[in-house]
Amino acid sequence: MRTVLTALQTLVLLLTTVSLHAEVPTDDENWEKAVDSDGIEVHTRNLENSRIDAFRAETVLDAPLEAVMAVMANPESCMEWVHQCSHAENLEGGSFRDRYAYSINDMPWPVSDRDYVLHITTHTGESRDHIIIEMESVDGRVGKKDGYVRMPESSTVYEFSREGENRTRIVWYQHAAPGGSLPNWLVNQLATDIPYESLRTLNDVVQKERYQGHELAFDKEGRLVDVIPPEENVTPDSEPTPDAEGG
Repeated sequence: MRTVLTALQTLVLLLTTVSLHAEVPTDDENWEKAVDSDGIEVHTRNLENSRIDAFRAETVLDAPLEAVMAVMANPESCMEWVHQCSHAENLEGGSFRDRYAYSINDMPWPVSDRDYVLHITTHTGESRDHIIIEMESVDGRVGKKDGYVRMPESSTVYEFSREGENRTRIVWYQHAAPGGSLPNWLVNQLATDIPYESLRTLNDVVQKERYQGHELAFDKEGRLVDVIPPEENVTPDSEPTPDAEGG
């Protein structure tokens, strides 16, 4: 039963056919609470011209903003916390602030695996302690491959806000309209489970050692331009000095 539910939950996120190009709403109105457990809240909302609900998920992660951004900057982290993500890579020609990524989601038999190309933009919000990441599926850049079904469209917004010294609030907005024959009431019910399970996993991932010690790099306009790993944060003054015996 658990395997069946996981498969259906994955279909909710991945089989997107948004014909009306509905953007995910990020205001605070008209959301209805669907899940409130383990410090995670998931709200849903009806959208005009869509029979499928959008969701808004929120929690506070037990890690500083720098660690959370290190996870989000690493395309391979998709395989650590996103359900059924079996492959992810950045595509050439972009920057941290404006880039493209290619991912594959491993779907249970007999459903074909899904692949998709995302346009990912990252920008600073109200301050350097408020970072916004937007993801939109796009056509092209990677040719269609045998054995995979290319996902058409989806819309996602992540908002990250520093909460004290070592915690980060994440608000995750998403809207997807799945194709196929799944009934809308079932799609909307299962969609609430996906962000809940993902955020539970993400809270563990952001505490892993390899994501600690990073720094955020901003340009003169205060825009986030990169996430610097600890080995690149070493300054000349902090470099180890030769042993006295070695002269």
